[in-house]
Amino acid sequence: MANPIHISISDLARLRRIELQPHWADAARDVEREDEDGLAAFCAAIGWAPPSLLRTAPRANEFPLLIFHPDHGWAVAERLESDNRVQVVANGIPAVWHDVSKARLYDLVIPLPAGQQQFTKSIDVFKAAVMRRKNVIVVAIIATVVVNFIALVTSLYTMQVYDRVVPRGAFSTLFVLTVGVFAAFAFDFTLRVVRANLMEREAAHIDTEVSEFFFSRAAEARLDTRPTSVGTMAAQLRGQEQVRQMISSGIIFAFADLPFALLFIAVVAMLGGVIAIVLAVAFPLAICIALLFARLIRKDTERTQISNNRKNGLLVEALDAAETVKANRGQWYMLSRWSALLDELHESEVPTKKLQAKAGSIFGVLQQVTYISLIAWGSVEVFNNNISLGALIACSILASRVNGPLVAQLPSLLVQWSYSRSALGMLDAILALPTDRAPDVEVLRPARLSPHLQFKNVEFAYPGGRSGVVVPKLEIAEGERIAIIGGVGSGKSTLLKLMSGLYPPQSGQILIDKLDMTQVADEVLRNAIGYLPQDYRLVNGSLRENLTLGIPDPGDDKIMEVAQQTGLAQLITAHPRGLELPISEGGRGLSGGQRTLTGLTRLLLAEPKLLLLDEPTSNLDVDTEALVLRTITQRLSPETTLILVTHKLQLVNLVNRVMLVANGQVAVDGPTAEVMKRVRPQKQPETKSQGRQITVTPKKSQEGAKA
Repeated sequence: MANPIHISISDLARLRRIELQPHWADAARDVEREDEDGLAAFCAAIGWAPPSLLRTAPRANEFPLLIFHPDHGWAVAERLESDNRVQVVANGIPAVWHDVSKARLYDLVIPLPAGQQQFTKSIDVFKAAVMRRKNVIVVAIIATVVVNFIALVTSLYTMQVYDRVVPRGAFSTLFVLTVGVFAAFAFDFTLRVVRANLMEREAAHIDTEVSEFFFSRAAEARLDTRPTSVGTMAAQLRGQEQVRQMISSGIIFAFADLPFALLFIAVVAMLGGVIAIVLAVAFPLAICIALLFARLIRKDTERTQISNNRKNGLLVEALDAAETVKANRGQWYMLSRWSALLDELHESEVPTKKLQAKAGSIFGVLQQVTYISLIAWGSVEVFNNNISLGALIACSILASRVNGPLVAQLPSLLVQWSYSRSALGMLDAILALPTDRAPDVEVLRPARLSPHLQFKNVEFAYPGGRSGVVVPKLEIAEGERIAIIGGVGSGKSTLLKLMSGLYPPQSGQILIDKLDMTQVADEVLRNAIGYLPQDYRLVNGSLRENLTLGIPDPGDDKIMEVAQQTGLAQLITAHPRGLELPISEGGRGLSGGQRTLTGLTRLLLAEPKLLLLDEPTSNLDVDTEALVLRTITQRLSPETTLILVTHKLQLVNLVNRVMLVANGQVAVDGPTAEVMKRVRPQKQPETKSQGRQITVTPKKSQEGAKA
């Protein structure tokens, strides 16, 4: 029996219209407490913020809230009624509780899934992640400030030694100063370690949060609008690592190191007087040169990023299609494309490296000129008794702090910034991709969806395609059994994808149970619709994980029961690891038939009300095909709608309605017997793995033959 806290949080999320992932509460399986303190333990187990106990009566707009009553347990409070009553939802059932004065109300912040957060600019994603950790960053900046103050100790120590200790032999003073400096260095070391640990930990958290967002956002992008190259899109997503590194290093530079450069110049002015003019001129000059070089390399870094992404896309394509490339001796062709991309990459990368090298050389010369000028001018000031020798040495040490680490890191920072700008532009392109659900649409979450489909003036075409699917009107009732037939490239599979909701129509409407499919929450739609593509791909993991992908684990008994019915049990029992059989990317190592059986088994475990099957037996032998067809027939309830795409007559015998698709349109639609009069079996030798194929004879041709 499910934990009432688990059920109540699920009800709260549903009422707040927040989508919870299928396995959101797995980490709290061991939490068995159902008392009032159990909520905090449950939230801690799944990594959520602790609940907030409401001390005063909540306002109407603060509902729904979690409620605990000592006599009734946990539920969701929807509103307060008169006469000391409260309207609640307990275990998904509306009810009214009395004695509300005994109850305690809790507010719970349910974190939005990463992809549901709305941002228009990718830089805003990083800003939000950084601002959520502003306290830690402030601590790191304070630590940097203290470290920079400690840097003053060395210069002041040197000045005191040369001006007071050496001329007078004040070794007791030297001992005290030295002990104090070593104590400051120990404190400096501690602060540096603490700062590094803080920044690394928070950088990892920021990286996780940002990566989850962009991964989810890319996954939610509409399938028909995604870039054609998977590798290129993956490289674009990796650009967030460059931005994160730039932000983590740039924040410290901008808010701690850069202001202290100005402070060091001010201290030099206090100790050395006019010689501070050297630093006051050199440091702004270095900043201006850095900005100039950043502008010069901007276009080249953008071209380099694009070439790198294309190179990554080609690499993924070559590895994914290695079998095809080898079978067709395509290595030379792929190598030529790779070489061309390398030349293109080097063409844009070499100018960037040259400019970076020039910038490094200029900054190196600038550091030396600044130091020499400071010492030369300072020597004159010492001779004129305007400053002491110790003050000059102290000023030279402070000048090295300004000219050294701060100026030396400018070349690398400007290159990092240029690449980050390009990466942000590519991440913006991913954010610009339309999603399956518009952010301003309040999605619907009906308790039940009937598998009743309606097409109204639907049109769809792939990007760059000349023609697509055009369906002015189509209606599929609950419980119908339908086969879609037609020639190669006629639009059968595309029509099935439109029915599944994976591809939204570019115009018109597709309704399910009289609701616009684009307005139904994705988790509700996926629970109601089961789609098996022609080429079913598996994900890296175990066979069990693939069978329970996106659905609650039904248990080993249920999995094996369905696997026996589909024929997948033979694969499970033949492997020593059984359901833990490792699956590589795409299901490599398994045959096409085994991948199809895996997908079909998962589909039957999910028990959707609308089954969409695209050539479900094309990779199966005759015996397995018969077993699968028998299983599908037996497991279909009267309310389940079955729609399948096929070229085989055996599958047509399962249905009572046939659609003939030609040129993206439903040319013929009617009862099976009537439509099959217009098709004839192709006379060709049959094999065990090949059923009778369907070929379409147009009506006019039949009439001409009769004449």
